[in-house]
Amino acid sequence: MLHITILTILLLIGFLAFQRRTILKYKELSIREKSFLATLTHDLKSPTRAQINMLNLLLKGNFGKLNPQQYEMIKLTCTSSKYMSNLVGNILTNYKYESHSVNLKMEYFDLIKIINEILNENKYSLCDKNFDVKILTPLNECIIFADELEIRRVIQNLLNNAITYGLKNTTIKIKLKKNSKFTIFSISNESNPISQKEIKHLFKKFSNTHNTKINKYSTGLGLYTAKNIIEQHNGKVYAKCTDNGKFTFGFRLKTATQDFAKSQTNLKGNN
Repeated sequence: MLHITILTILLLIGFLAFQRRTILKYKELSIREKSFLATLTHDLKSPTRAQINMLNLLLKGNFGKLNPQQYEMIKLTCTSSKYMSNLVGNILTNYKYESHSVNLKMEYFDLIKIINEILNENKYSLCDKNFDVKILTPLNECIIFADELEIRRVIQNLLNNAITYGLKNTTIKIKLKKNSKFTIFSISNESNPISQKEIKHLFKKFSNTHNTKINKYSTGLGLYTAKNIIEQHNGKVYAKCTDNGKFTFGFRLKTATQDFAKSQTNLKGNN
């Protein structure tokens, strides 16, 4: 009986040692894969940005007037390059958040200025589906304290979502309001309706809905990235849809005050 007990203990110790080696092996493999992914996406950023800049110069006629066919082809190429650039950025951003290597660069900036810049950068994509874009806000400026590059990515991803799934010849409405506690941004569009059950999964990684199955070009990363970024800013994202397909996506951040800015700076400095 004693021999059986000792044998059982030895087998258990051997199994646990084997299990530990297996776990360490997979952890090492996972680290290598993430490192490779981060390096690859980082190296892809520069050439895609260079392509977009050059294509925009061509579209503006800096190198000569384009005929309608040339203009259309270059515009389509520019749209594809922007899609690739945004995808690369989302992959790299999610890697940073999932590996807990985020270092937010908190600063004051005007959110309205960022919104207008993003709309200008996406004017060709908006024109393709004949969207009418309206910015609805009583504010002349909206100063927030956040990481400008990351918030820009959030707004770009929400706009991409509205462009991708919005119905042609409809209106995209961007609303911005601010009180002493919160700054709230939202973007609304008209699309094919989805169920309330599907709405609950919209911000999950690689989420699928009826609309994403229709659209082949969806990666399911844009809204997931937006959620990660806003939550890192101690904010909240949300989504809602009416029965007739009016979608609203948005986020809420704490309104910038001197005390809030100081607390956020201290918080990020300690991470």
